[in-house]
Amino acid sequence: MSLTLHKYSNKLHCHYCGSTYPSLTSCVACGAQTWVERNFGTEKVEETIEQLFPEAKIGRMDMDSVRGKMAHDHIVKLFEQHKLDILVGTQMVVKGLDFEHVGLVGILDADGLLNFADFRVNERAFQLMEQVSGRAGRKHEVGKVLIQAIQVKHPILLFVQAHNYEAMYESEMENRKTFFYPPFSRMVTLRLKHKTLQKVQDASLTLAQHLKKDMMLVGPAAPMVGRVRNQYIMELMIKLPKDAQGSALKQVIRNAIQTLLADKRFSPVQVVVDVDPV
Repeated sequence: MSLTLHKYSNKLHCHYCGSTYPSLTSCVACGAQTWVERNFGTEKVEETIEQLFPEAKIGRMDMDSVRGKMAHDHIVKLFEQHKLDILVGTQMVVKGLDFEHVGLVGILDADGLLNFADFRVNERAFQLMEQVSGRAGRKHEVGKVLIQAIQVKHPILLFVQAHNYEAMYESEMENRKTFFYPPFSRMVTLRLKHKTLQKVQDASLTLAQHLKKDMMLVGPAAPMVGRVRNQYIMELMIKLPKDAQGSALKQVIRNAIQTLLADKRFSPVQVVVDVDPV
């Protein structure tokens, strides 16, 4: 799982299990100690392309540019009618669009797709990159796809390059089996919410103590978005076998939640159970 650098602690945090690590001072690959932080969005990409190709007509498709009811269809029609030469966008550019004249597709920051903190990350990255690749060279033309990445030898990039669905599937199934992920297990996420950070942290640790002796437990940890609508969030993830034992452990989870909420200290805490989260 990828780690996230938190400025307030100057540490790398895992949003999956809650572990923290010292921030890196040198590159593990080349040993360099000079760091340059980089981040960009569609607007920045659009500005850069305008500088590189001043004569081109450029459009952008993202949540900001398609706010209006017909904005999405308008941009699509402009591109179909060759009134736009280059279309910059987020994942919504990929979904269900079929343009005959696209000769080049670029995927920027593929590492961002490959480093998301979720066990399905390889599967989803492969699906998306294959979809994007399918936008170039439609009908009778031969297209080209360029993928920008730092991890150029990442297995998923090699599978995409070869369009090898079977190898990707076999690799993923082997990893899922090794680490007991679906489809070899059932997953249950317990999401605890409260307006006070300390309260929800204490509640999640108490619930973890009730559960860890009976089942495979990961966390508690704060999710990527740790506060929503003024409520702090902590999560615990549980892996259950897909048999009678798993059904029995579900009752153990229910009992543990009831015991937690029966404690006056934690009765205001909201516990949301998500079985097989998507």
